[in-house]
Amino acid sequence: MNPTEASAEIEKIPFVPIRLHLVSGKTMDIPHAGIAWMMRTAVMVLQEIERDPNNRGRYDVVALRNIERIEQLALAE
Repeated sequence: MNPTEASAEIEKIPFVPIRLHLVSGKTMDIPHAGIAWMMRTAVMVLQEIERDPNNRGRYDVVALRNIERIEQLALAE
């Protein structure tokens, strides 16, 4: 994944929920704006507090080379 493609999805206005498909086979959902930021060669994603209230301040950094594709998810109704 190149930085331009990733940035276009993460910084889209209005934001559309996305799913990162990683080369490991895992996925990572970004359901709303403000929890993912582009770095030079990676994406930083805050972990969802709803899953674990003790996760405040925890995050994942995913190298762009480990993102196979980005899928747009349906908007919440």
